[in-house]
Parts: sequence; structure tokens; C-alpha cells
Amino acid sequence: VDLVTLSNGLQIDRRCYDALQEMMDACREAGYEPLICSAYRTQETQQDLFNNKVAKLEAEGKSHDEAVQEAGTVVAVPGTSEHQLGLAVDIVDVNYQLLDTNQENTAVQKWLLENSWRYGFILRYPTDQTDVTGIVYEPWHYRYVGKEYAQDIYKKGLCLEQYLEQWGK
Repeated sequence: VDLVTLSNGLQIDRRCYDALQEMMDACREAGYEPLICSAYRTQETQQDLFNNKVAKLEAEGKSHDEAVQEAGTVVAVPGTSEHQLGLAVDIVDVNYQLLDTNQENTAVQKWLLENSWRYGFILRYPTDQTDVTGIVYEPWHYRYVGKEYAQDIYKKGLCLEQYLEQWGK
């Protein structure tokens, strides 16, 4: 990973830096206020997030195995997070910064859903694809795949797993 630091101190891979800046600038020019709240994560950071989720689920009464299983649908298992690649960002509306499904109702998310593919980004975990991705719906999580692939994925209405499966045939 070749990291570049954003103006807010977070880091992303150099390969998506220009596209991300263009997308954020275009969103702002459209009158919205996007905020990148998460980007590159180290293995240690991802492990801490995962362990915290497991502990929370155990505190709710789940067995350790149940907690680990459920945590993996909400927080990527360390070593599998796209944030560790530096190619994923969590973007929220500055006026609504909770990472929940209501994020989809914000003006920023509506704009990103309509336009992110133009800049090489896809909504990584769509609402209707949780059975395919294995991850809960995250209307704030965008993954850089490049403009050509993002356009194709968007136009075909696929998630990344479906696209890669189709592409491999």
C-alpha cells in the first residue's frame, strides 16, 4: 500500500487519491457536505475494532463463537478489510454522521449513489446483496475499483462479488 495523507489526516492508497479528490470536490460543488470518517486501517486497528465488536456481543449474552460469527458480518475480519488495502473509504454527510442505514437518506449519500461510479468508486455493500457479500448493508462504504469497472458494475447493478464471478467466466 502506497499511502497518501488526506487533509483530515486519514490516509488512502495513492492509486485512488486523485479520483477521491475529484469525487469529493464534485459533491461539494453540487452543494453537499461529504465527510470521510474512515479510510486506511492498520491490521492492529482492524483487530481492535473486531475484538471490540466481539466483546460487545458477548456482553449481550452471545457465546464467543456466536459473537465471532456475528461480528464478522458487521466488522470485517482482520486481514480481510478493504480499509487495510487503502482503497475503501467511509463517507458520511457532515449533518448526519452516524454509521447506520439512515445514512442512505442523506443528500450526500443520494448524490454518491448516483455519481460515485463516475469517479471509479462503488457502493461496496448494497442493501439487496447482503446474502452475496456476507456483510450488512453499509450505505457509507465506498470502494475504489477504477472508472471502467465502476461504470460496468453500476450499469449492470451488481455487487463486486457478482461482477468478479461474471468476469471470471
